[in-house]
Parts: sequence; structure tokens; C-alpha cells
Amino acid sequence: MAGRADLGISRLPLDPSLFEWAPLGSARNVCIFHPDHRFPKQTCIEAHDLAGETIVDIDPQFAAHKMNFNALRFAGVEPDILVEFDCNGHEAGYVSAGLGISITNEIIAREYAAFHLGIKPVEPSALYHYVALWQKGRTFPTH
Repeated sequence: MAGRADLGISRLPLDPSLFEWAPLGSARNVCIFHPDHRFPKQTCIEAHDLAGETIVDIDPQFAAHKMNFNALRFAGVEPDILVEFDCNGHEAGYVSAGLGISITNEIIAREYAAFHLGIKPVEPSALYHYVALWQKGRTFPTH
């Protein structure tokens, strides 16, 4: 927005009065967990599987991250959230220390390969749309 970069990468939604964008790809939710966890035996993690799990929650203000927790609440179980924060990366440390599980999207989860965490798809899942973005009305040189 400040014009310090020509292009950025983000996920939708974005304010169309400020930015223009082109699609890059999409991602779905996954659960990350310590390799010694019980989840490696499952093909998919569902809301009821979160009952009794300590949860490390990233971006708690976004509806996509509330989906699984609201499904758990609907089933009558209050999620046990250890910590909430708004910065990618920290959940890998908490999870690799065995302090809980986390639900994130598959693109972010791939960044945690060095932690050797377990990763399984989650249902219901949000769908994240990633885009290249630039300032609205910006023209680029032809070279």
C-alpha cells in the first residue's frame, strides 16, 4: 500500500479499492501435530477429533480458523486453546515441543518441513485463494 514494493503475495479477501491482483493458487486446511501424536493413523482430521486436544491457534480473528472450533462447540465440546496469536511460524515451535496441535493451511504447513511435524487434511476445510497483488492503477514498465 505504501508503494515500497511493486508486487506482493497475499490471500483473499483484499480491498479492491486499494489493490488489483492475479490468482496464483489455492490451499486448504491441514492439522499439524507432533510426530508421536495419535493422528498419523488417520487419513483426515474432523472436528470431533479435536475433542480433548490442546490447540495452538493462529489468526483467531479469521472465520476460516473458527470453523473447526465452532463445529466442536456445536457438538458440545469447548476447545482447549493453549495460545492464540497472529503470526505464522510460532505454532510450529509449540507443536514440535508437543504442547498441542494446530490447524493452518497447507502452504504454511509446507514451510515447517524442518520440524518433521505430522500433517493431515482437515474437514470441514476453508479454501484460501492466493494472489499476486499490486497497487490499484499501477502501471508497470514493459521491460
